[in-house]
Amino acid sequence: IPIRDTAVTSLALIIHELATNAVKYGALSSDTGTVSLSCRRYAKSIGLIWCERGGPPIAQPPEYAGFGATLVQRSVGGQLGGKIAYHWEAEGLRVLISMPTDLLLQQAS
Repeated sequence: IPIRDTAVTSLALIIHELATNAVKYGALSSDTGTVSLSCRRYAKSIGLIWCERGGPPIAQPPEYAGFGATLVQRSVGGQLGGKIAYHWEAEGLRVLISMPTDLLLQQAS
C-alpha cells in the first residue's frame, strides 16, 4: 500500500510502541508468544489488526495509560485521523486501528 510520507512516521511510532509493550509485558515476553499484524483495505479506510497470543494471561486491562499509550492514541487520532480500540483478552492483547484512506494513502501521480 503506498503510504503518504506524512503518515509513515506515525505508523512506525505506533508499531514500535506496540512491539515494545509486547516485549516488556505481552506475548513477546514469553518464549512461546507470537504477534500477528494484518492489514485490510476497505472503501474509505485501512484497518490494522495487532494480535498477541501465547504470552502471560491478561486478568484485566491496565489501570492507567502510560506515555507510550497516550502517544499512540494521539498519533492515531491526530496525525492519522483514525480510531484505536484495545481489547484486553485473557489470551492476549488485540488492537484494532482504523484510519481513513484519504489521510493515509499516497495519491497516484
